[in-house]
Amino acid sequence: MSVVRVRPQAARLLGERLDVETRVLVLGAGGWFGSTALALLGDARASGPLLALTGRPRTLELASRSWVLEGWDWEQVERFAPSLVVNCAFLTRERVAELGHDRYLAENLLLSSRFLRVLTLPSVRGALTVSSGAAALPHAAPPDVELNPYGYLKWCEEILAAEVAAARSVALVVCRTWSVSGSLVTRPHDYAFSDLILQASAGRVEIRAAHEVWRRYVGADDLLAVSLADALDGVSHRVESGGQLVELGELARAVVERVRPGSAIERPAPDGSDADRYHSDNRSWSERCARLGYVPATLEEQIDATAAGLLAGVA
Repeated sequence: MSVVRVRPQAARLLGERLDVETRVLVLGAGGWFGSTALALLGDARASGPLLALTGRPRTLELASRSWVLEGWDWEQVERFAPSLVVNCAFLTRERVAELGHDRYLAENLLLSSRFLRVLTLPSVRGALTVSSGAAALPHAAPPDVELNPYGYLKWCEEILAAEVAAARSVALVVCRTWSVSGSLVTRPHDYAFSDLILQASAGRVEIRAAHEVWRRYVGADDLLAVSLADALDGVSHRVESGGQLVELGELARAVVERVRPGSAIERPAPDGSDADRYHSDNRSWSERCARLGYVPATLEEQIDATAAGLLAGVA
């Protein structure tokens, strides 16, 4: 049996707005958000032009469907003439250690420049670019390019994309992600939500933080569906991911209860250090869902969906 990769409710939200004339370009189609966007679009429409680009051309298997991911070719993009652009192309922060600071900056600047160039095409009517909560810190000034190159580059991309979109009358949604869940997560051990699920499935959960860690989680499929619905409706804005506020220990207990009850949870004694609070105020996310009359997945539903994808085929 194939695993359901995205919520039917999320696909239906898009399906209500898409038609066979909507020409969709997905940049960064091979990563977590790009593959989630493909799964959503595939479930939301029976047919329609779609061009999926990635840094490593290949065929991607999603449930019962195969997607051909192609490399960047500006002339091909021009000929395709997209009306909706979904930009998920960006190297995440852990790649800094691998590539080095300067190369990391150069490669991401190239990816951003491609997206900005696509926005200038006369065929484009709506666009979504996936940004990050890291672009919001600190609030009074741009993030430090040396200490936070990922956040700095996303901060720059947000500003430049908004300027280009406004000049071209393109509906642009900037989707700032803080903490998300989903069955298509890449490198699941790098993210607390999916790592807790994998640990619980093995019967033992270890929380390394000796201080409080607070997060808000939303499914990547819900976040993309709501953001794309706004772009297709011609609404320009920035949405920050939200969800139920949860402390890491509480999340671990919820994961254990749903994945493997009885699994041990270990955590160091509190060390008295300040709490880690990396999350939005939930305001913009709640407002966008309310506008659409959309009910996102609960924390428990997110655990179930992510676990189903991660543990598929595991005895």
